[in-house]
Amino acid sequence: MASKRTRNSIFLFACVLLCFTVCGDDAFPAASFSAGGDSSGLSPLSGSDGIFEVTRRAGRACLFNKPGQQPPSTFLYFSAAPERLPEPGKAVYVEVTYFDNKPGTSLRLEYDSNTGNAIEDMYRAAEQQWGGSRYGASEWKRVVFLLEQPGFTGRQNLGASFRIGTGDLLVQTVSLSPARPSGLERLDAPQRMRRVSKTHIGADRHFIIGGFDIDKEEALDRQLRELRGALPALKAMGLTSHEAYVRWNLCEPEPDRYDWRLYDAYVEVYRQAGVKWVPFLIIGSAYSLPDWYYKQTGSQGYICLEHGETCDVESLWNPVLRGHVANFIQAFCEHYRDENIIESILLGITGNYGEAIYVASGNDWTANTHGEYHTHPGIWAGDPHAQADFRRFLSEKYSDIARLNLAWNSSFETVEGIEPFLRENAPNDRAWLDFAAWYIGSMNDYTRFWVETTRAYFPGRIEICTGGHAPVEHGANFGDQCKIAAEYGAGVRITNEASDYRKNFSLTRWVASAGRQYGAYYSFEPAGPVDENGIVARVYNATASDALGLHYYYPNLFGSDRARRNFVRWAPLFRHRKPIVEVAAYYPQTHIILNGNEFLKRVEPLRDYFDFAYCSDNQIADGGLEQFKALLLLWGNTAEQETWDRISEWVRRGGLLVTADSIGPLRTVEGDTVPNDALLGPGADTGKGRVMCFSGPYDDLQYRRFMAKSLSEAPELSKITRYMAGVDGREDNVFATATGPQELLWLSMNNQKVSHGETTLCPYTITEEKVLTGRKRRHGGK
Repeated sequence: MASKRTRNSIFLFACVLLCFTVCGDDAFPAASFSAGGDSSGLSPLSGSDGIFEVTRRAGRACLFNKPGQQPPSTFLYFSAAPERLPEPGKAVYVEVTYFDNKPGTSLRLEYDSNTGNAIEDMYRAAEQQWGGSRYGASEWKRVVFLLEQPGFTGRQNLGASFRIGTGDLLVQTVSLSPARPSGLERLDAPQRMRRVSKTHIGADRHFIIGGFDIDKEEALDRQLRELRGALPALKAMGLTSHEAYVRWNLCEPEPDRYDWRLYDAYVEVYRQAGVKWVPFLIIGSAYSLPDWYYKQTGSQGYICLEHGETCDVESLWNPVLRGHVANFIQAFCEHYRDENIIESILLGITGNYGEAIYVASGNDWTANTHGEYHTHPGIWAGDPHAQADFRRFLSEKYSDIARLNLAWNSSFETVEGIEPFLRENAPNDRAWLDFAAWYIGSMNDYTRFWVETTRAYFPGRIEICTGGHAPVEHGANFGDQCKIAAEYGAGVRITNEASDYRKNFSLTRWVASAGRQYGAYYSFEPAGPVDENGIVARVYNATASDALGLHYYYPNLFGSDRARRNFVRWAPLFRHRKPIVEVAAYYPQTHIILNGNEFLKRVEPLRDYFDFAYCSDNQIADGGLEQFKALLLLWGNTAEQETWDRISEWVRRGGLLVTADSIGPLRTVEGDTVPNDALLGPGADTGKGRVMCFSGPYDDLQYRRFMAKSLSEAPELSKITRYMAGVDGREDNVFATATGPQELLWLSMNNQKVSHGETTLCPYTITEEKVLTGRKRRHGGK
C-alpha cells in the first residue's frame, strides 16, 4: 500500500495533468474585463455613441449606457491590448455577462474584421451568437459571440476592437478567448418573459412593427434572432403583424427561378409567435435589383431632366420591368396565398424606397446593394420609354399639333419634336399642367397595374405604399391613389409621419379624406424617428382619422422606456371610430402644380382650432363636396372652370364657403375671373348657401380666428361641430375631433395643463369627453 505522502503526490500530479490535458492554454481568456474586479488586456472606451458610467445592479458592479447623450449612447466599446490579440486567421469567442433589465432587442456584437476596408468590414456582425435575449427578467445572463475573422486594428469609433449594442446595456464582465465556452446550447433555451406591461388595441385595428430586415442571406440568422427576442414583448403590447421587406434580388437568384427559403424562415418565426405578416414587395428600387438584371439588357433606369443622368431605380415606363413585376407577384402569391399568415400585402411600387412616388432623395442605405447612384429630387422623365409615352399622351389629348400650339402658345411642327420639360422650360401654364397630368397619371397607371396584378392572385388585404408631400416632382396624387385602391378593395399606407401632430395631420389628412370618400382603408407609418411624445400624437392621429393600421419601427417604441410606456398607456384608444367631419379645406391641386405648395403651411396652425378634411379638385369632380357643409379657402386662387362651377353649385344648394380677400381673385388657368364674380361679386347668386369673406391677410392669426368663430356660429353645421370649433378654437397645441354626436376626442401636446371649457387636459395626453345637452362630462380620459 502506498504511503499517504505518495498518494497526495500522485493526486496533485493528476490534477495538474488533467488541467493541462483538458483545459490547455486555450481555456483561459486571452483578455478579460470586469467592472467590479481585475481586468487583463481588455479595456472599455467611453465616448462618441458609447459613453458609459459605472453603477451597481443586483449586487454587482457594471457598466451602463449613460442616458441623455447626443448622439445617444447605444454601444459599449472595448479595445484589446496588442499582446492579447488573437493569432491571424484564428477565430475567437467573446463572452459577456449582462443584466436583463427590460424587454428589447437581443444584444449584438460588431467587430473590426480582417475582411477589407469598407465600413461593414470595420463593423462586421458576429458570425454566430448564443443567448443575448432581453425579456425584462431582472437577472444576470450570459451571451457568447463567435468572431471568425478578427482583425482588431482599432478602426472602430474610439479605436475600439469591437462594440456591444444596442442601448440601455448593463454589462458586468467581458472575456475574449480562442476556446469555445461550455453550455452554449442552453443559452438559447426558451425563457419566460417577466415585467412586460400588457395593452391592447381595437379588435379590428392593425398594429404593425417594422425592422429586422435582411439585405443578404448572411444576415438572416442575426435578424431572426433579434426578431424572436422582440416579438414576445410586442405581442403583449397588442402587435398584430411584422412588416418585412421582400426584395426581388433575394427571391429570384436566376431569371424565372424563385427561392423563398429566406422568407419561409420569417414565416416560421411568425407562426411560433402567433403574429401575422405584412410582406413589403420591392421590385424596381435600386436595392432590390438582382445582379442578373442590374444594368443588363432590358433594364432601364429613370433619367433626370436636370442632368441627363441615369438613376439605378428602374423606370416605370420600361415594359420589360412590368413583365418581371407581374411574374414576381404571381409567384409570391401562389407560394404564400394559402398559408394563412398574411395580414396585408404592401406594394413597394417604385422610387428610392418602394413607394408610389418617383426618385426623391439622396444616397443612403439604398445604395448598399450596387453602390452609390445618381439620385435627387427632380423630374425623372428623360428615358426613351418615358419620352415616347409623353408624346403618346399629347397625341391623344390634342388631335393635331395646331390645337396643342394654340393651348401652349407654342410653335412646334410635330408632336415628335416635343420632349418632357422642366417647369422653367414649359411654354406656359397649360403646357405645365399637361406635363403634370401625364407625369402624375403615369404613376397612377403604374400603381393601378401593381394593384390589379396583385388582386388577380391574392384575395386578401392589399395596400399601396406612398409617401412624401405630393409635389409634382413626386408624381403622387394621394386622392387618386385612394380612388385606385378603392376600385380593387384595397388601401393606402402613407409613410410620412414623425412626432409633430400638426405636421402629421397636414401630411396624412389627404389620404384619410380621400380614403373615406372613395372607400379605401388606410394606415399611417413614420418616415423615421419618433420621440416619446410623438408616440401619443401618432396614436391620436390614427384613431381620430379612423385609420385601419398604425405602423412603428421597433426603435420608435423601444428606444426609451418612456416611449414604450406611452404606447402601452395610450394604445387602447386606437380603435375604430366614426369621426364627424363636416368642414373641408379646399386642396388647390391645380394651383399647387403651378406655384408649389404653401397649402400645408396654412393647414398646420389651423388644425389647432378645429378638425377638418381635405377636398381636392379631383375629389370635387367625383362629388366630394356632398359630404361637407362648409368649405374653407386657405391658399390658392387658380383652378379649372369646372372646379369653380362645382363649388358654386354646392354653395347654391346650401354650402358655406369661407375665404379671405387676400387670397386673390378666383380665376381659371387662363386668367378668367368669372368664378370670382360668381361667388364673390356684388350680384353673386349664392342660392341657399353663403359666402363669408375675411378682409385681411390669409396667413394671419386673425383669419384663423375668423374661421373658428364663423364655424362655431354656423347654422349649417351640427351642434357637435359648432361646439368643437368654439371650445377648441385657439392656438395652444391642443386639438379636438368630434368622434360622435355627443363626443369629443382631445389631444394635448402642450407641456402645461390647459383648460378648454370645463375640461382640463394634462400634458401629452388623450382625453375622451362626453357632451350632453349643453353640459360636458369627461369620459375615458387618461
